[in-house]
Amino acid sequence: MVKGRLKSVVRRAAIRLMGMEFDTEARDPAARGTPDPSKFDESKIPKVVDGSGDTPGPNHKENIGRTWVSAQLNGGVAPFFLDIRPPNEAAAGTLPGATLLPKMAAKEHLEMLPDKSARVTIYDATGEQESEELAAWLREQGWGLARRLQGGYAEWMEHGEPTVLPTLASEATVRIGDSVNTPTGEAGQVLSASLDGATVQINLWLDTGTVAGPFSEGDLGR
Repeated sequence: MVKGRLKSVVRRAAIRLMGMEFDTEARDPAARGTPDPSKFDESKIPKVVDGSGDTPGPNHKENIGRTWVSAQLNGGVAPFFLDIRPPNEAAAGTLPGATLLPKMAAKEHLEMLPDKSARVTIYDATGEQESEELAAWLREQGWGLARRLQGGYAEWMEHGEPTVLPTLASEATVRIGDSVNTPTGEAGQVLSASLDGATVQINLWLDTGTVAGPFSEGDLGR
């Protein structure tokens, strides 16, 4: 008890000495910049589960956790999402705004990545496939803020985080993940589609493990 009173006396003396009276006085709830508790939206706070208290944060050099990514997304400052799952998996849903480049295809398509100063979050199905390897490679190439999403898409889905269905040009008659054949007979899955004038151009993820295209949609076999 004596020790507690002594600490209180020392604290008050330090506050007076350092001119900190304003910093410690009671605040007016109506003051500018003070959050209004009645407007607090609890749904915007990422769900915390067992083990997520030490989830990798923005200062981690290799990984980033679901709760941090969710908070960034809800705050309107999401990183560039790179989905490296096969198209038939991504067809069921992706992180909002994700770019699809399966497995290590980003190595051959660096033009599809953002500026090297941007934050990049790479994810696969569980966080245990190629995402860790690709994130490390991108950091070596200059994307210093490339990070693997810990737990991958599975953990993201498990906790009800936002997802979207990937879309193609509205004129396309195929869907992402559809199985098609190239004009030369190679088998693959629809990866992306865009409109070039009046022609739908399709990029494929071939069964050989490479991105091919663009092909005119009319030239592809079903």
